[in-house]
Amino acid sequence: MDTEKISKAERFFADISNRLLEEETSNIPAVICSGLSSYMPFAKVQRMSLVRITKDNVHEGAYSVAAPGYTPTKMVGKGFKSPYLDRISAGEAIIHTGPIEEVFTQEEIELVGMAGIVAHVVIPIKVRDRIWGGIACSRYKDHNGWSPVLIERIKTLGQVLAASYERYHFWMSLQNQNKELESLSRHLMENQETERRLLSRELHDNFSQRLALLTIKANNVFGIVRESVKPEAKDLHINIQQIAKDMQALSRSLHPAMLEDLGLIAALKSEARRITGVKALELHTMFGEIPPLKKELSLNLYRILQESLNNVIKHSQASAVFISIEITDNRLTLQILDDGIGCKDNLEKSKGSIGLVSIRERAQLLGGDAEFTSPEDGGFEVSITIPAIKEHYE
Repeated sequence: MDTEKISKAERFFADISNRLLEEETSNIPAVICSGLSSYMPFAKVQRMSLVRITKDNVHEGAYSVAAPGYTPTKMVGKGFKSPYLDRISAGEAIIHTGPIEEVFTQEEIELVGMAGIVAHVVIPIKVRDRIWGGIACSRYKDHNGWSPVLIERIKTLGQVLAASYERYHFWMSLQNQNKELESLSRHLMENQETERRLLSRELHDNFSQRLALLTIKANNVFGIVRESVKPEAKDLHINIQQIAKDMQALSRSLHPAMLEDLGLIAALKSEARRITGVKALELHTMFGEIPPLKKELSLNLYRILQESLNNVIKHSQASAVFISIEITDNRLTLQILDDGIGCKDNLEKSKGSIGLVSIRERAQLLGGDAEFTSPEDGGFEVSITIPAIKEHYE
């Protein structure tokens, strides 16, 4: 191999390494196949494959490419075992010239499509001090031996591609875990909403009716007791009425029927008014025109506002709250700001609180994002952004 060819090979390795580092992780398989295809002319082979072997010495995955007019190696599913793979997993290089039947069993030749090969080489690849798999090259014609320089370069290419594949494999595992966590989170929230709906119905249909009856009886008692105890009877009647109102409000909060009947904006306004009845707050709202939204989005935005206002009541010591919701440039933004004491010093710790975690999870389930900020001079802001909002229109 002359100096010019070595220089071209070195440029090739530099290019493929840079591509693998700069490419989006999701595109690594395509870059691996492109790297194998691009290297075939250097190696003067008509087929190349990257074979991955599990710790149990079974085939798990591979990429295979072939020159025009030739067929790539047939990929077999996870769990395939063979003497061929046993040799690779033991760290044995296979460098062969001659009939392919001398290397593979007839079953293996038919299974992966090895017929017609006149020369074959498989180099074991190590990743993290264990045999990861191997890189294979096959010639169907014009074989004049396997030079040590070529074997070394094939091995180097295999190690570069295998390391990138491991990065891709790890990324895919994280993606699957994230999908499982998202599915679990969605399932838990759906169950929570079901429980809230059942509890709301029980409060409305059972306890509210019983309290209404108790209110009537208390009023009757007020009418028949002697004058000296009438003040106590009146207080009892008023307290029962107040409990009945609070229970009705709690029932509506647990399952906001208004959300389904009148829409998101009406439900948000109702929740904001309910909170000002619990605590004296100066309330400011700016609600833009919002078209009908899908049930899941509306319900999660309502719960986000509910959780944010509950946090204001419990922790902020605020005297005023500002709530805004608007859609601009196909993006919905919901903001809840208060003028309370804030939590600048403990904001990072607060991000792990149940309430803020719940808000963030709900935003992420909608494909959006939640940001929490606390200025130096106090106050706290929850900002929810949902992109591509038109996809959530009814």
